[in-house]
Amino acid sequence: MNRPMRELPRLVNLWNVPTGDYVNLLCWSPDGSLLAIATADGAVAVHDGKDGKLRWRQNVHGLGTTALAWSPDGKWLSSGGQDNRLYLWSADGSEHERQLAGRGWVAALAWSADGVLASIAGRELKLWDERGRLLESFGAADSTLTGLHWLRDGQLLTACYGVIACWKPGHTDPIRHYLWKASLLNLAVSPDERLITAGCQEGAIHLWDAGSGEDFQMNGYPTKVRQTSWSNDSRYFATGGGDALIIWDCGGAGPQGTEPDYQPVHQAPISAVCFSHGDTRVVTGGEDGRVFVYDAHARRPLGGLAGDSAISALDWQPGDALLALGDAQGNVLVCAIPTVG
Repeated sequence: MNRPMRELPRLVNLWNVPTGDYVNLLCWSPDGSLLAIATADGAVAVHDGKDGKLRWRQNVHGLGTTALAWSPDGKWLSSGGQDNRLYLWSADGSEHERQLAGRGWVAALAWSADGVLASIAGRELKLWDERGRLLESFGAADSTLTGLHWLRDGQLLTACYGVIACWKPGHTDPIRHYLWKASLLNLAVSPDERLITAGCQEGAIHLWDAGSGEDFQMNGYPTKVRQTSWSNDSRYFATGGGDALIIWDCGGAGPQGTEPDYQPVHQAPISAVCFSHGDTRVVTGGEDGRVFVYDAHARRPLGGLAGDSAISALDWQPGDALLALGDAQGNVLVCAIPTVG
């Protein structure tokens, strides 16, 4: 049975702004002072994190903005869109560089710890410096790339149909493959880099042991699994794939052969899942407009919100005091979140 939102502490809304179109992505700057917003009309906007005041806005990706990522030092914001273009902006909003990312819309952007930007567009993986200069273009993947992740040793993982590939700068082709014949929709790696996970079109989660390559699967999801998130301690793995928040305990011998924590809190499919940066709080947003905050370790609800429009994007502010929410009607809300303990 769904948990009534009226029984949960209501999240405190600190500020909100209308953007004018469907909110695709939200991304806090590394110091939490700025919030970047990407919308379906192709706009990229940056707002002050304290009061929501608009700092700057650029309408650049005519067919929709699909990727956002801040550089580790917060000096640069990268954006990508369905126009196949990659933009690099200085934090104050002046355009820095524009590049063609590939023959396909930009599915993801990710910065390495030392300031190298990776992009995936269509079947192409490319690396850029902070000046927008192309550093490296790898060999084409077998199919459209759907996931991207930097490893601590400077290698990269990508997902596409049937394979997670590991790429090493300086090598045209992947140096390792993790195989599973299915449509892999995303890619998430545990912070300790022990487990690699992908949500599948077929209503399942597939996992690989990064060291041994051993793989296993959790089935039984009612829909395709597009929403996944790891807790910072690598113990808990949260997923959507239906109207219930499902959390797998990956400590010890888990998660294979264990029963997950099952929280049926939504009245429509979950559209976003995100763990906090520093503890075991996890938040879900649903197509029903509900937001649910939960402590995965204590198995305790912390708060909720019931809105009128489908939640389309979530992002925790660094430090985890605030949560940004975006919806299908173009509204962005920033809320204070209860702490654990």
